[in-house]
Amino acid sequence: MPVRPPVLTNAGGNVDQYTPSTPPPNPSQAPRPQTPIRPQTEFEQMVADSVGRPLPLFGQSLFFQAPSTFSPVDWMQVPSDYVVGPGDELQITIWGQVEANLHVIVDRSGQIYIPQVGQISVAGVHYGDLEAHLKREVSKDFKNFNLTANIGRLRSIQVVVVGNARYPGTYTISSLSTLVNAIFASGGPSPQGSLRHIQVRRDGATVTDFDFYDLLIEGDKSKDVRLQPGDVLYIPHVGPLVAISGSVNTPAIYEMKDNSTLRDLIEIAGDLSTVADTSKITIDRVVDHQARKTLEFPYDEQARALPLKDGDIVRVFSIVPRFEDTVTLRGNVANPGRYPWKTGMRVRDLIPDAQALLTRRYWRNRATIVSGRATEYPVGPERNLPVPNPPQADGTAPSGTALPGTSDSTTNYNPTGEVPTVAGSSNVSDALQTQNQSTSPSAQAAKTADTSLAGRQTAQTPGMNANQNTVKDIAEDVRRYAPEINWDYAIIQRVNPVDLSSRLIWMSPRKAIIERDEESNLELQPGDIVTIFSQRDISVPQAERSQYVIVEGEVQRPGVYKLETNETLRSVLQRAGGLTPNAYIYGSQLTRESARIDQQKSLDELARTMEVQIRQSAVVLAASSNPGDLGQMQAAQEAIIAQLRNTRASGRVALPVKPRDKSLTDFPDMVMEDSDRLVIPHRPSTVSVVGDVYNPGSFIFEPRNTTGTYLEIAGKGKPQSDMHHAFVLRANGVVVAANNVNGLFAGAKFDHLRMYPGDQIVVPYKLPTGAFVRGLRDWTQIASQLAITAAALAVVH
Repeated sequence: MPVRPPVLTNAGGNVDQYTPSTPPPNPSQAPRPQTPIRPQTEFEQMVADSVGRPLPLFGQSLFFQAPSTFSPVDWMQVPSDYVVGPGDELQITIWGQVEANLHVIVDRSGQIYIPQVGQISVAGVHYGDLEAHLKREVSKDFKNFNLTANIGRLRSIQVVVVGNARYPGTYTISSLSTLVNAIFASGGPSPQGSLRHIQVRRDGATVTDFDFYDLLIEGDKSKDVRLQPGDVLYIPHVGPLVAISGSVNTPAIYEMKDNSTLRDLIEIAGDLSTVADTSKITIDRVVDHQARKTLEFPYDEQARALPLKDGDIVRVFSIVPRFEDTVTLRGNVANPGRYPWKTGMRVRDLIPDAQALLTRRYWRNRATIVSGRATEYPVGPERNLPVPNPPQADGTAPSGTALPGTSDSTTNYNPTGEVPTVAGSSNVSDALQTQNQSTSPSAQAAKTADTSLAGRQTAQTPGMNANQNTVKDIAEDVRRYAPEINWDYAIIQRVNPVDLSSRLIWMSPRKAIIERDEESNLELQPGDIVTIFSQRDISVPQAERSQYVIVEGEVQRPGVYKLETNETLRSVLQRAGGLTPNAYIYGSQLTRESARIDQQKSLDELARTMEVQIRQSAVVLAASSNPGDLGQMQAAQEAIIAQLRNTRASGRVALPVKPRDKSLTDFPDMVMEDSDRLVIPHRPSTVSVVGDVYNPGSFIFEPRNTTGTYLEIAGKGKPQSDMHHAFVLRANGVVVAANNVNGLFAGAKFDHLRMYPGDQIVVPYKLPTGAFVRGLRDWTQIASQLAITAAALAVVH
């Protein structure tokens, strides 16, 4: 039988490999407390007062982290010069003629025990020589074997940290620790401790005098030593302190050695910054511990060799951000910026032609008008057409379903339910209308609230835009793609170098750049600032503005037109090709922005006035003997106020036209304004009755029918109808109220009013009576105002 080699085991030994603990995070991974710098010494406070902000003590920020982050751990590789000593764990593996897997700890006598070999002394042996030393001892008893030895758990040593340490005392650290490790483990020096003379004392002698600045600035650890049990780390008091601020790369408070110069300080501060002014450096110095004085000098060779003293505060100034021999161009130009000034330089040298006044925004807007997507076939998910519901017995389709062979021209098929994108669309109207539908929450509400003749026909007539905001956006779109340069006013700002007074010099870009007028081509001087304005920057005269109007409906060429100086309504219609045979002049709708603003102010003022009256009536009713109706009254009143506040004026201007007018000359010869919108509908064939009637709707126009006839057809006479405040909204925007027509002696003239195509009869609800009416002062006036408001609601949008 084969002979098995002997196995050497140590009693109670663990054959498992020693597993080191989890390594701690790196300093960059450790949490950093965001604590502001606060002066901790008198000198730090004096520096903060002098420079205007606290400056840190150089190197102290390294010790804000937990000390264990910097302590050596057992994951580190053991260096070959490590000296084995008592407490170290050795992992010894032997194979060959003899086999062994040993985990032994060096005892206090510096020896380990190997079975069948005996005691072996290892204390004082370097780790690099450990295998050869053990192999030599084991070979005295065995032959033909191999041996490896590793260090498992390292021993701990105790060192003493004294002096001006942040946390002095006795520390138990790893035997691999060096002076630097111990400094971090003890929290570093205190603000009164030195970083430049840290000493390690062993057996009464100083082993090393470590300058921590060498490590921080140059990365030099040549004077770092490995610690041994019983070593003493001594941190003396801080040496001379000097502060430097301003245009250096690392402004801070530095500890200087004896005989240090200004050059030494600036070198350890990272040298001067890029914007440092070498012509001026100041030093605030304490003289004989009695007073302070300031020195000022340029940073030349003599200043570099200037010796520093304890308590000096050095300030390095930065250069003044002044440009020499330059002129500045800004405003509505393509390339604003600074340009070099040359002798004899004039305005046209800076702005050679009109193209230089087209801004980059202008070109970007033009570049985004269309994109490649406009010519691509749209790709979307599979379109699953819904299965139509079967027709009902009467031949009609269910609600919301069209019969075969019919189509709804107002419905756009969109299988995904997504808003169509406008990017890349080459159709301006479609793109802007889609944009309004997706961005304006009030678009649908405005569409449903449009009860005027022009609004109703816009929704029913193909080719007419149903969204008023869309045509307004078209005008803005045209304006955005047109340059709006103020050609008659630009300024040159010039500073007198003698008394530093500033003056503005007017110039005309039109004469200087376009007309090439030499007198307007002013000569520039160094430091001039040339500003070019747009028409939006400074309001120019009305005749010089870029003004646009929109003409829609029954004209030969509907579209957006740029107004000429003092152009009238008739002139714009002539440029639009005149009227079509179906034009209904009496129903024309002209909306104007200035009128809309004035109307909205009136509505808001009415709402505020009514709100004040409601509050006063509530106080009176609450003080009365019968306040039981107060809650009901206030609820109704607040509803009216809310309705008024939600009312938005349309800006419609009633035109003085007659129902039988058919010629372009029947329009008033009025001057048009910027953003005016004129909609001319075709001649309708109905009259509408809305409000509190039994059968509201549109009815065929008959020339012989009067207001009373249409009210009879619509079924007037509901209990809640307020016929006294009924009114007719004419197609031209004029309101005829019943309470203004009828009278004690005139009779019911309102029922005999003649109607015209497109007119609308509005019958409001009767307002509540009783305590509600008593709670409001002068209710007759408010009721009439509400009638006017209802008319405004009818023409909104």
